[in-house]
Amino acid sequence: MQEPFLLTDEEVQTFIVDGVMSFQSGIDPSTHMEIHELLKYSAEHEMPLGNNFLSRVPEIYKILRCPRVSGALTSLLGPNYLIHPHRAIHRSTPIGEKLEDFTLTTNLHHLGKGSTATSLWHQDGQSPLARARHHLPKYLIGFYCPHDVTRQMGPTRFKLGSYMHQSVTEITEVTQPDFIAAGTFMLCHFDTVHAGFPNQAESDRFLVKFVFARTSYPVKASWNHKKHKWNKPNGTSCKDELTPAWHYVWDWMRGGENNRNGVNDVSILNMSNTLSDQGIRINNIYACGKSLELESLKVSLLQKAGLEKHVHEPFLDEQGNLISKSKSHDNSPRWNEKAVVMEDEAYRIVTFGEDAIDLLVEILMNTDPWMQINAAFALGELGFGTPKVITALTFRLESDLDQVVRQSLDALACMSMKLTDDTFDMLEKLVQTSHPSWQEPLVPRGWTGQDQVRMNIALVLLNAAVVADKHTRIESIATQLLADANGYAAAIAAETLIRINSPSSLTAGIQYLSDRRWDETLRVHNKRY
Repeated sequence: MQEPFLLTDEEVQTFIVDGVMSFQSGIDPSTHMEIHELLKYSAEHEMPLGNNFLSRVPEIYKILRCPRVSGALTSLLGPNYLIHPHRAIHRSTPIGEKLEDFTLTTNLHHLGKGSTATSLWHQDGQSPLARARHHLPKYLIGFYCPHDVTRQMGPTRFKLGSYMHQSVTEITEVTQPDFIAAGTFMLCHFDTVHAGFPNQAESDRFLVKFVFARTSYPVKASWNHKKHKWNKPNGTSCKDELTPAWHYVWDWMRGGENNRNGVNDVSILNMSNTLSDQGIRINNIYACGKSLELESLKVSLLQKAGLEKHVHEPFLDEQGNLISKSKSHDNSPRWNEKAVVMEDEAYRIVTFGEDAIDLLVEILMNTDPWMQINAAFALGELGFGTPKVITALTFRLESDLDQVVRQSLDALACMSMKLTDDTFDMLEKLVQTSHPSWQEPLVPRGWTGQDQVRMNIALVLLNAAVVADKHTRIESIATQLLADANGYAAAIAAETLIRINSPSSLTAGIQYLSDRRWDETLRVHNKRY
C-alpha cells in the first residue's frame, strides 16, 4: 500500500467542528466505472449481499487502500484502524415523480421500490447490537460514490456538528451537495445525524457505506500535525459555538492533557441565547470546572439509579411481533440495534481526567446496572488502565447482564496495553461459556446478547494485539472465536490473528479467510461454475 496522504491541522479541526468531510479518492476513473457496473449487475440479478458485497466487488479495496482514503482514516483514527465487518450498499431507486414539498429538512421516508436506504433523519446504530454513543471520534462512517451523483439523484444530507446530540433534534444547518463526482469519499463521525433524499432522476443512485473503528487510545497526533493550539478554521459550517467541546476533542486526538483552563466560561455564558438546546447541553458538559464538582456530579448521577434503563426494550409492531426499528426518535436505551446515550453526568465526569478515576470505580461497584454501565463507559473514555480500574472492570465481566458485560468489554478495549492474566482468563471463560439468558434473539435478524459480547471480546483482543508478550493468550482465544456463530466476532478474530503475525496465527487466520473465498467472476445468467 502506498504511503498514506495525511490530513492537515486545519482539515482535522474542520472535521471536529462539522463532523463531516469529503474528498476525491484520486483513483483512475475506470475503476469507479467498473465498480459501478458490478453494483448495477448485482442489484439486478443477485440477492442482496449485505456485508458480503466486498467479496463480490473486491475492486472497492482499491478505494479503501488508496493514499487519500487511508490517509484520512489514519489521521482521524490512528494507524491501526479497523475496517469494521459491517458495510452496506445504499441503493436509491427513482420514485417516478417530481416532488415540490420535499425540502432539505423534511423527515419522511420516500424512496423508490427496491431501495436499501432511508430518507428519514437518523443517527446510525451499531451492529450487531446497541453500543454507546461516543462524543470522541472512535467510530467513523465512510460513504463512497462510484458514479456521479446529481442533485436530482438525491445526495445524502447531513446535519452539521450533530455528533454529540442525544438524538435527532431540530433539523437545521443541513448540508447537501449539488453534485458529487465519481470517486468521492465522504467521512462522518459515526453519530452524525444524516438522511437520504428521494431520487427524482431516471437511474439508480448507489452509495457504498463502511464503518471504521479506532483500535488504540491516541498518544500523539496521527495526522500532519504542526500547530498545537486549537483554532476554529474559516469556512466551517456549524453555527453553534462549541469551543469547549471542540477543544477537548482536539486535545484528546493529540494524546495530550486536556486544558480545563483554556476556555473562557464567561464568553460561553454570554452567547447561550444564540445556542440551540443541544449546544447549551454540550457546552455545559465541556465547560471548565473544578474537581470539587465531581461529588455533586456523582450525587446527580446516582439519583438516576433504579430507572431500569439497562433493561432491553424491544421494538414491537401493533401485533406484538419483534421488528427492527421504531418510528420514535428518542434517546431511550433499548439495547438492540439502536445506540445507547449515557447520562450527561457520565460525559462530564470524563472531562475531569484522572481526578475522576476513584469516583468512577466507586460508581462501578454500585448495585444498579445502569450506574455500572455509565461508570464503565466513562472509564473507557478516560482510557487510564490503572490496576484498580482493570480489576474493577474485569470483576464486572462476571455480571449476569450482557449489557453490563458488553460495556465493560468496551472499556477494557481502550486499555489493551494494561490487561492482566485475570482479564484474559475471564475473556476465555466468556468465549467458552454459553450464558443461558443471553441466547434470546433481540432483533428479527436473530442477534443475541451473546453475539455482541463475543464481538466485543474480539475487539478487546484486536486492540491488545500490539502487546507482544500477550500474543500466546490472544491467539488462543481468537482462534476459538473463529468458530463463533456471529460473523462479526469471527471476522475481527481473523484480523487479530493476522496482526499477531506468528506462523500459527497466520495459518489460522488465512485458513479462515481461504475457506470463505468468493469467486467474483461468476455470473448467474451465463457462468455459474
